[in-house]
Amino acid sequence: MKTNPKRSGFTKEMIAILGKDYGESSEIMKQVEDLLKEKAASLYSDLIYTLTHLRFSENQARNHWEKVLQHKLEMGKRLDRNVGVRVALLDYFTNTHHKIENPKIIELDVFEKAMLSAVTDGLTGLYNHRFFQDRLEEEVERCVRYAGTLSLLMLDLDNFKMYNDTNGHIAGDVLLVEVSKLIRKTVRKVDTVARYGGEEFAVVLPSTSKRGALIIARRIVARIADHHFPNQIVMPGGRVTISCGVATFPEDAKDKAALVDMADKMLYKAKRNGKNQALGVED
Repeated sequence: MKTNPKRSGFTKEMIAILGKDYGESSEIMKQVEDLLKEKAASLYSDLIYTLTHLRFSENQARNHWEKVLQHKLEMGKRLDRNVGVRVALLDYFTNTHHKIENPKIIELDVFEKAMLSAVTDGLTGLYNHRFFQDRLEEEVERCVRYAGTLSLLMLDLDNFKMYNDTNGHIAGDVLLVEVSKLIRKTVRKVDTVARYGGEEFAVVLPSTSKRGALIIARRIVARIADHHFPNQIVMPGGRVTISCGVATFPEDAKDKAALVDMADKMLYKAKRNGKNQALGVED
């Protein structure tokens, strides 16, 4: 299946390719350009600043980015090989626009951080709410097109305010990070794990039935309940737990918004029924 670039995200594979000095494919560059236009109002200026330490307004940065892409093509023709974005950008500001006198090679991990910041949560490293919405919409559209199935998990830490208020906000942040790691380790690589907001998480499970989703959800619930977290003694029962709601498309909902709403309803049903559990629509 060919992915629609406007519904894609900055995948780690894409970012790794962008960091190479030998150049990127036209498909990758098209995805990056669409994301730059669509995702973040300040991404042009932030990206250029990260790579060059030159600060421009967003309009100026956007204009420079377009010229860098043109410069990339021209360099490729002159050198008879594809040239990477990082190389073209530094050459542009050194030899064409004369803004840099002593260019430095930007390390790949710095480049990756700049690109990932547009789609990831700064604390947990999970995908952010905006990316989650795009990814879920993409999966719903795929299911409609190919008569497929997907499931959505909405998870919320039980009694998190109690943990946060008793142990402090730093301890609360550490807890969120540890829980994020456990969720990520429990699901498949193809699944999308996002921080939905606060202590709430979302997991998009492509090509997954309700039965399969409940198995994964209950595995997450059990793994967190069995894990030893710092200062968990202050929590009810002396442990950290999580509740989860499960909804499946198109069985439980006919569009993205309805799917999120249904998973949310199941989450709060799990909360009302005693917490530390995962419930689907028929439970």
